Order: sequence, then structure tokens, then C-alpha cells
Amino acid sequence: MNLFLDSPLNALKEYVACASVSADSNFHEGLVAAQNFAQAGLRQLGFEVDLIETPGNPIILGTRGDPSWPRLVIYGHYDVQPPDPLDLWTSEPFHAVERNGRLYGRGAADNKGPQIVHMSALARVFKANPNYPVHITYLIEGEEEIGSPSFRGFLEKNKERLKGDMLLVSDTGSPGPDQLVVTTGLRGLCALEVNVFGPKQDLHSGVHGGALYNPLQALMRICSSLHDKDGKVTVPGFYDNVRPPEKWERDELSKLPITEESYAEFLGVQKFFPPPGYSALEGVRFCPTLELNGVGGGYQGQGSKTVIPAEAFAKITCRLVPDQKADDIAKKVENALIEASPPEIKIEVKSKGGGDPYVLIPPGKPGSSGEESDFMIKAFSQAETCIRNNFGTKPIFLREGGSIPIIQDLKEVAGLDSLMIGLFTNEDNLHAPDESFHLGIMNKAIDSFEEFFRGLV
Repeated sequence: MNLFLDSPLNALKEYVACASVSADSNFHEGLVAAQNFAQAGLRQLGFEVDLIETPGNPIILGTRGDPSWPRLVIYGHYDVQPPDPLDLWTSEPFHAVERNGRLYGRGAADNKGPQIVHMSALARVFKANPNYPVHITYLIEGEEEIGSPSFRGFLEKNKERLKGDMLLVSDTGSPGPDQLVVTTGLRGLCALEVNVFGPKQDLHSGVHGGALYNPLQALMRICSSLHDKDGKVTVPGFYDNVRPPEKWERDELSKLPITEESYAEFLGVQKFFPPPGYSALEGVRFCPTLELNGVGGGYQGQGSKTVIPAEAFAKITCRLVPDQKADDIAKKVENALIEASPPEIKIEVKSKGGGDPYVLIPPGKPGSSGEESDFMIKAFSQAETCIRNNFGTKPIFLREGGSIPIIQDLKEVAGLDSLMIGLFTNEDNLHAPDESFHLGIMNKAIDSFEEFFRGLV
């Protein structure tokens, strides 16, 4: 029995049952189960499979076909986000349940469902043509949800094995089940943690209040200095290298079947606060950001406790656009934080990593390089045709607001440009309770990718 041919849905249920949370060592058994599932699936498809050890979770590398053939690399990840908070799930996160045309479970959409789509489509193609003349390298990592800390080192050691004409990725989003997006860019990311220190221990606010600078107050002052009243980032040099969007990109965005009003309703906000000169839908794709992700310090329990905290912290991330560099922006933000710090407290800023933005102008679009390989040109054309044939609409070519830093790493180290076809939607609740995968998208996508792979030769 071949699950990918006979029941892709049951294959996805089995994969979701592997509780492969990379952020929590208590889920080691689930990570191993997911590794075993993915390796067995690739072997069933005729791939030779290696499990490559890294300082963190192993990386699965499968290869199939003659190296002299056109070379396609496919990327996915077997790790998932933690399921917390468990009490907000309607059903068990690692026991996939079909409900209202969706499959609910952690990792169903991010990224196990799209992997099953690719594998099921390949199973059909290989059954019809066992000597399918494309060399395929299948790369599945296990640390994407924690920032892929081991991936760059793996790339440096294995870049010759990853040589190819193109990278195929389905770890991006689309607006709905009848409208897919070909993602042409991803924002970069840099993360920082800020700690400010005052007295050697928490102090009684009655006995000592008025004598010293409260670290929480200092932190609020520091953080408030990072934006002006219009929301523009005030860090010196932050916007120096920002590449504005092309006209065709704004034209493509206008085709998005989402209004500002429906977007606001979906988010539950009364009014947007985009960067000056941009709409909200433009801001999440074309603009860099500096966000406060978490702030803490002092007493956090019920009731009140009259203390001056000894320290306070903030977690900050910046989403970056072409042609910003993560290291450069992290250093500029660090300098701005230190400059804004009052002398009465001590401040420490730590960079927590990230990655540069990625953009690819599709072949034939204004601003494209004109140096794309014949294989890449055919792949983009074939993707547009297959999506139109199976979903009933042409794909929209858009940048995405999210970040997948390893995509730029694969470009820099292995020379791979990416075709990114989004298979999840906002309603899939990625990283949240009741994550799900739309089964209509799943079935149409399998048909689309079967046609896509056949059309590459």
C-alpha cells in the first residue's frame, strides 16, 4: 500500500500524530517519529535517503534520478510549533480530526500538509513514469520553527549535494482556497533582547520610591524612542537601503481578493496604523518594521505588590525588506537602544540572530534579471498554467510579510532561486490553537503539482 497514492489524507494524519515540537526537549520522541515518517515516505517514492546529524535536530536529505538531468531541490520542515495553550484547542493537537472540510492538528498546514501534497503528486508522476527525467533532491529540516540554527552549517558542508536549477517551496501563504499566490519575496528578520538593570534586588516602593530610576520606567522610555508619532522607525539609518516596490508589484496586490475592511474585521482591529505613504496591505509586504514582541519586569501575579523591580526586559524583532541586511540593522538598533538609555541604569542588548530578506522578480516581469535558466522559466510558466487549470484563477505574484531565513541562505550558499507556491491561508491558524489545513486546497494542489511535475519534462 502506498499512502501517498491511496490516501494522502491518512498520510497527513499519520504525520501530524508525530508530535515534533523543536522548541521543547520533552518532544524528542515526536521529532524522531517525524524523521522516521518522512524518511520512510521518501524511500517509498524511490529516493535514497540520508539522515544528516547537526548540532541540533538531524536534516533529512533524499535524492532520486541521474545527476546529469535537470535538477530540482524541494524544501520542507518536519518540526512544528508548541501546541500551547492546550485548553483553546477544540480537539487534541496531535490527533488529527477532519471537520468542516479541514484537517485540524498541529503542523497540518505548517508544514506537513504541503509536504504530503508534494509527495502525493510525485507518487502519481513516478507511477506513470518510473524513469521521470528530473534529478530531485528533497531537503527536510527539523529546526525551522526555532530559526534553523543548524542550517547554515549544514549548507556549508553539503552545498555540492544541493546544486540545482531551482528550489521549490510551499511554506508560504495564499488568500483563500480559490486564489493562490506565488510568493516573490520574504522579509528578513533580526531579533534582539534588551535588559535594563537598577538596584541589586526588588525594593519596597514606599521606602525607596523617589530615590532611584525604576528600570521599568527606563525601559518604557527607551522603547518609546524607537518610533515617532506616525509609527515610523526613528533608528538612524534604518531605511537607508530599503528598495521600494515595483509598479507591477502594486498592480498585483490590487488583485488580492481581500479588502482593508475585511482584513480589519478578520484581525479584530478598529483602525490600521500603517507606515506613512502605504496602505495596511502594502505595509505587511513592502515595508520594514520594528516590533516589541514582549515586555516584562516586576510583579506579574494577582493583586498588587508595591515593588520597584531590580530589572526589566523587552524582546524586539525587525522585519526587513530588500536591500536591508540583518546584521547591519541589528547593530543600528542596538546603538539606538544604548543611546536612548538613561545613565542611572545599566543596559544590555543581545542579538538573537535572524536572516536577510529574499526577493526574486519572476521571469519576464519588469526588473527581472534576464539570466534565469530555461528550467526556471519553464517552471514559473508551468506553475501559472497548472494553478489556473486546477483552481480556476491565475496566481497572484506577491511578496509575503513573513520570513524564512534559510531561503536566502540557500541562494547565497547553493545558488538556488526559489519558486514559492503558498498553500496555507490566514484561516489555518498557524502557530495558534486549532491549526488546520483546507482539504479543498490539498486536493486541488495535489492535482496541480502532478501537472506541474509532468510539465517540467
